[in-house]
Amino acid sequence: MGDAHGSEVTLTQVPFFWKEGHLQRTTTGDRPSKGKGAEMKVWKKRAAVLFIMVALMGLAPAWVYAEEFAHITPEALRKLLESADPSILIVDVQPKRAYDLGHIKKAINFPWASDLKNPGDLPWNKTLVLYCDCTHEGDSLDVATQLKEKWGYTNIQLLEGGWSTWQKLGYPIEK
Repeated sequence: MGDAHGSEVTLTQVPFFWKEGHLQRTTTGDRPSKGKGAEMKVWKKRAAVLFIMVALMGLAPAWVYAEEFAHITPEALRKLLESADPSILIVDVQPKRAYDLGHIKKAINFPWASDLKNPGDLPWNKTLVLYCDCTHEGDSLDVATQLKEKWGYTNIQLLEGGWSTWQKLGYPIEK
């Protein structure tokens, strides 16, 4: 193969070969690759390893951890509220400003933080129902994960659809 001036270029140390007018990379440098199918398998394996590494570092997207916590539907929570069930505590993890604009009736405010310093006055003897106004309960999930990993809380549920779904359904709110 020639360069722009017509001289020969030798790639002895680099694992490439010339095929059908294109420079292609191989794993051995002396023979063509085994095709796109084999390359795809390698990339899928690499992607899986990367995904596992990201999850282990705690950087995985919220939906990866969402299955770790039970979810409660807005309808089921509304029924618990109507029955004045004393075994639950509804926890709004939105910033105080958002909480002050409106929240689920009887909810307390426990704002999300990337690194919660303590669980405050959250009780151990009640089911904590966490909600936010995030896609896929992102902030609620993060608070739930921190409560579980740092302080051992296990009785936690996430409200499906969060604050926006609760409002759309016209369920009881306070301001």
